[in-house]
Amino acid sequence: MVLDSENLTSIGLNGYLTTAMEILEGEEIEKLETMFRMQQALDERIITERNIDKTLDEWVVAITIAMESEIDEIRREVNWKWWKQEKQIDLCRLQEEVIDLWHFLLSLSRMVGLTPEMIFEKYMSKNKVNHQRQDGGY
Repeated sequence: MVLDSENLTSIGLNGYLTTAMEILEGEEIEKLETMFRMQQALDERIITERNIDKTLDEWVVAITIAMESEIDEIRREVNWKWWKQEKQIDLCRLQEEVIDLWHFLLSLSRMVGLTPEMIFEKYMSKNKVNHQRQDGGY
């Protein structure tokens, strides 16, 4: 299901989500699980081939620094410098940078013990809070 203002209202988001499965079908969770497995394989390959040994603290710092770098690369793809001539945004390149960020986000999620199901449940809970905040003039 694509989320837009029309179907958000039709599924009763004004009253918040009644069930998580109205938004995300089992097939979508399977896709996220596949992404987790693929990222785990890549992480394990890199760790093994490069003989990396880090504590959780070190991993969190390293991955968040990598994520900051990817965010900077995303920012470089758009016209954030108001003093410069605007350039055509290369949407394909921008999407590639966002996917690079996803790789690190998946790694970090795994490192801190999140599963696809946990991400979904925690996201749904936080999304509800965010809607409540908007309703309250946050």
